[in-house]
Amino acid sequence: MHVGRTVGAVFLGLVMPLVGGASMAQSSASAFVSSGEPVRAAIGTFVFEQGSSLALELGRQEPCPCLCEPLFVTGMRVLDAEGNPVFVAGQEEQTVFPVPFEEWTGQWGLVNQHGAPIGVGPYSVIVQTTIGEFSACIDVVAPGTAALAGHVSSQAVVCGTSLLLYRLVDETASGQQIALREGQRLMVALQGNPTTGYEWEVESEPSGILRRIDGPSYRSSSSLIGAGGTFYFRYEAVATGQGDLTLVYRRPWETAPPERIFSVRIVVR
Repeated sequence: MHVGRTVGAVFLGLVMPLVGGASMAQSSASAFVSSGEPVRAAIGTFVFEQGSSLALELGRQEPCPCLCEPLFVTGMRVLDAEGNPVFVAGQEEQTVFPVPFEEWTGQWGLVNQHGAPIGVGPYSVIVQTTIGEFSACIDVVAPGTAALAGHVSSQAVVCGTSLLLYRLVDETASGQQIALREGQRLMVALQGNPTTGYEWEVESEPSGILRRIDGPSYRSSSSLIGAGGTFYFRYEAVATGQGDLTLVYRRPWETAPPERIFSVRIVVR
């Protein structure tokens, strides 16, 4: 991971542990902050199976140690191994850049710009910001082979700004088993409309297996009055084991059964 930026000279180092570790040598990532260039930061490789989805966010340490100007996301794109664009966020109407980093969650369902599933192989997901680019190397594999290799670490920090990578699931995953590795992050994104009085709440969590991660819990999909949006729940897998994660959509003051239920079996290996 290389970074160039006008803030003096600072060297940062971090080591990325592996998932599975069967066929990949352990690697490291580092950052050098120097003068004259925008940030260039890369982490990876992360393994995702075809048919799954990922999410990315940016975080900033407080107090900010350096590169503390206002931070906006200006775009997100996915490139294949030859550097050809596969997917470009913002071409859909609901994404308008630039976006303050606190208000942005990037999502990619491992599809091309036309919505067709992509093939197996390496890809780069690049998040463009007003201080430079953050990228993650993604290795897309066939279903059932994700445990063979890949990093377990889900973030890298440069000057207090971090790129966070999540396994993303939505309501269509309810009833399924979600396999994670220790250290992997999970984001549950569920549609809802709090103006109706309903909201998503945690009914039960697998104790000792998942740790809740702070972050925006709801984002509206529109500035229109009465518009719905997305509720977010973020977790990190902290220990091996399994258990159920159950979320319910209800009005908190009512005793009636929930309007909707989301439940998955979490298995951490």
